[in-house]
Amino acid sequence: MIMVSFNFLSEPIRFEENKINVLCVENTELFRKLYIAFTENEVEENEIVFSENFIPFKFSGNVCVADNFFRLSYSNAMMKKLYGNIEKFCNTDLQNEVYEFKTKLFKLADEIVKNYDYDFDYNCDVGLTEVFKLLELKPSSDRTDILSSLIDYILIINKYTAPKCFILPNLHLYFSEKEAELLCADLANNHINVLVLENKKNFDKNEYEKTIIYDNDFCEIVEN
Repeated sequence: MIMVSFNFLSEPIRFEENKINVLCVENTELFRKLYIAFTENEVEENEIVFSENFIPFKFSGNVCVADNFFRLSYSNAMMKKLYGNIEKFCNTDLQNEVYEFKTKLFKLADEIVKNYDYDFDYNCDVGLTEVFKLLELKPSSDRTDILSSLIDYILIINKYTAPKCFILPNLHLYFSEKEAELLCADLANNHINVLVLENKKNFDKNEYEKTIIYDNDFCEIVEN
């Protein structure tokens, strides 16, 4: 089981199957400190501890934070794995198309060279990954439908890099309660570990959410 412990909470937050954890920190200064720690990759291990089966693991490389729902970006490591998967598909299912493409590409290079009086060198072993980079091939992000884009983003990252959990700050600030429920349902049904970080409890909890409120009086309130 994945858990995260905060030095201000009496119990660790457990990532349970078919549940999305929501941590609502009403103290603005503490919320800001957590937000910066997560988004700037500055998690202090004596204050926040992530663990799996009671064995701590590092935040960096194991936890994915999506803090800008309008400009979702993929890491180089994730794109490398995605390109590798696409290249494998092309070389297996599109062998003829790949052969024809490379033939035409090298023919184009030869025609260019013929037009000049001096020699050119070019890479005859260019791979499909280089072509994908040239085309800037990447999953699209539709700013007019940030809900679908966010779901796709999380599912893609989960498939290719498999982080132990995701952190979504201010989810309820940008999405309606209906949209949040659709998102939580999709992520819960795909067994993805998620922690939502909020500053104010000004929304109704949906059936997929387990909410932990740390209020301004330093009291903990759990809504299952």
